[in-house]
Amino acid sequence: MSQLLPPNSTKFDRNITTVAAKNTELAVAIKTLSSIDQAPDQFLSFLAWQYSVDSWDTDWQPSLQRALIKKSFRQHQIKGTRTAVREVLAQFGYECTFQEWFEVSPNLIPGTFTLELELNGRELTEEIYLEVNRLIKDAKPASRHLTNLTINVLPICIPRIAIGCHGAETVTIYVE
Repeated sequence: MSQLLPPNSTKFDRNITTVAAKNTELAVAIKTLSSIDQAPDQFLSFLAWQYSVDSWDTDWQPSLQRALIKKSFRQHQIKGTRTAVREVLAQFGYECTFQEWFEVSPNLIPGTFTLELELNGRELTEEIYLEVNRLIKDAKPASRHLTNLTINVLPICIPRIAIGCHGAETVTIYVE
């Protein structure tokens, strides 16, 4: 360790310098641990707790864990809104239509809403279904209650045979 102390410094001066150098190293280490991008993977659970991340699984990839920690502040800003429900479901790649009781004809029971979930060709296992329900419950307005969850399972068609010509019109054939 290099020091800028004069040659006539006392033992006390040298000890103070040594302790201060260790504190500086500790400050750098703490700064690294509190940085979402620089923190070691095993420390991400502590950052999730610090940032009040609502849903957390230690089995998730570290990149997903870091993304959730970064989104936590935004999630808390919009919590209890339709947007919060949409964004939570978008994390799984799903889209949803949120309709409150007064937007449906005939009106539903006051304080209720319905949700239509589009899977967009993604899988929905029982485990994911339970997690989606939990996330909806966490993100929805506290004064609203889900009465109907409709799940649309429409596979996405992938073109296998692209273009064939028949006279002047173009024909696209989709094979499932």
